[in-house]
Formats: sequence, structure tokens, C-alpha cells
Amino acid sequence: MKIQAVERQVDYPVLETGRLLLRMFEARDLEAAYRLFNDADVQKYLSPKNRRNREQLKVLLEKIVRYWRERGFGLWCVTEKHCGEMIGYCGFQYFEKTENVEIVFGYLKEYWGKGAATEALKACLNFGMEKLSFDKIFAVTNPENIGSIRVLEKSGMTFLKREFHSEMETVIYSISKD
Repeated sequence: MKIQAVERQVDYPVLETGRLLLRMFEARDLEAAYRLFNDADVQKYLSPKNRRNREQLKVLLEKIVRYWRERGFGLWCVTEKHCGEMIGYCGFQYFEKTENVEIVFGYLKEYWGKGAATEALKACLNFGMEKLSFDKIFAVTNPENIGSIRVLEKSGMTFLKREFHSEMETVIYSISKD
């Protein structure tokens, strides 16, 4: 798939699972996003550049919407169906300026270990393969991030290799349409 910077008209898809609704980010998600991006436990395995203040997060949320328009895919705000409050994010981006599609996710720590990440990841992977026609999807995480590795494996992704990215050791997982 070629990277295209052409602006497209996009209907932002909403994904629904048993407990979750994956939708476009809204202004009301800013405070939950702030908590997520500034929690030391959440950010433990990530680059320090992921920490953002509220103004930087506003810009990031605008970029997410723009990314959808330009590429036809992106990140969803993951919410609990019963209340509509943001609990995390999940979705697709290009991996480090390549044409490889990467699935990324992050959740408020009070939702860790409750199956939400796996439920959302499976919905996203299915959407990516079926609706977006991705042949292969990658995921990258810190090898010490056992929780994320479990989510990737429970979602059907398999270990591919270890590599250094952005001066950090990582493990790379993938899943193919085959």
C-alpha cells in the first residue's frame, strides 16, 4: 500500500464489540487522554516523547482526525458502551515512515487485565484485514511489557523478531491475512 497525502472524504467508522465502542476522538476525551499520556505506569515502556500536556494533546487529537481523512485509517477512541467515557485508544498508523501498517494501543491502567485491550485489538485487526484490505499488520512493544505481549498473542499475532527502534529494544509481532 502506498502512502498518500491526498485528502479524502472519510466516514469515520465506529466499531462495536460486546462491551466497547470504538469511535472518533472528541473534545470531551481530552482529560482522559491527559491522564493516559501522563501516567508513569502507562508510559513506563514508551519513549519519554509520548508525554504531552493538554495543549499538545489537543493538537494530537486534531492530527488523529486529519490522519483518518488523509489515509483512510487511524486511531479510535476506545470507550465503554454503557457510559461512553474514554478508556484508551487502539488503531493503525504507518510504522516509522515505512509502508508497513502498525497497530498501536494504550489504556488507562484501571482497565488493564480486564480484557478490553484484547477485545478492541481483535475488532481492529478484523476491520483492518476485512474492510481496509491490509495483508499484514505489525505491532511493536518493549520486551519487558508482558501485558502488551499477552494482548498481542491473545489477538492472534505472532512473534517475528527483536529489534532496536528509537534507541529502545523492541519485540515485533505480526499477523497476516493468510
